[in-house]
Amino acid sequence: MPPPILTLTTDFGWEGPYVAAVKGVVLGLVPDARIVDVSHSVAPQNIREGAFVLSSVIDSFPKGSVHLAVVDPGVGTDRRLIAVLFQGHWFVLPDNGLVAGVLMGRMPELVREINNPDIRRVQVSATFHGRDILAPAAAFLLNGGNPEDLGPLRESLIDLPDFVATPKDGGYLGEVLFRDPFGNLISSIRGEQLEGDPRSWIFEIAGREIHGLVRTYGDSPSGRLVALIGSSSWVEIAVVNGDAARTLESGRGTTILARRANPT
Repeated sequence: MPPPILTLTTDFGWEGPYVAAVKGVVLGLVPDARIVDVSHSVAPQNIREGAFVLSSVIDSFPKGSVHLAVVDPGVGTDRRLIAVLFQGHWFVLPDNGLVAGVLMGRMPELVREINNPDIRRVQVSATFHGRDILAPAAAFLLNGGNPEDLGPLRESLIDLPDFVATPKDGGYLGEVLFRDPFGNLISSIRGEQLEGDPRSWIFEIAGREIHGLVRTYGDSPSGRLVALIGSSSWVEIAVVNGDAARTLESGRGTTILARRANPT
């Protein structure tokens, strides 16, 4: 039987001891765990960006994987910690909307609140629940523990309002969720929202207009500002062989509007 897989998505950064501390707790409980770092560069406390990053990996991992995600500006407060089962994957995280990008409005198979004092470290810091509560809970699931032992069932989850672009004047109003390492600006507009001829859509961002969707970066000349549907099915703004974020002086939270060239 292959070793269990754990993914890690956090806003901890690489400079301090935090990522290593979480891994150390997991490995102390599951020595053969295969730990995959998704990202530790989520902007601090940016739940929306964390939700996007988490949503982009589920299809790449086998069922049975456990995904530990910590972007937790409410750490130490009365916000809940939860384990969510969805499409054969477990997501262990705070209940603050972080799992919204994975669910996309769909119902999970199971939600358990994590509140069993036996499944946590002996000493729990008020400021590091990722290490002291979530990591032991993820390890418990990796070891095949009974989810009932985590805590009670929950039927509701905190959502992220307008995480996916909302209808506006026959088009969609969204925002930039993520700037990738190439400077591409990935928006909250989903590819499936843009029905009809891809050439019929106009995108407005940072005072610029982009006419039509291209299939891939190489379909346009170097330096051209383009819009396309990326590998995770979100609309992204790019500069061919360039950096859209620098060109547009834009980043997370920048408004983007998609509208039809000839609305009916």
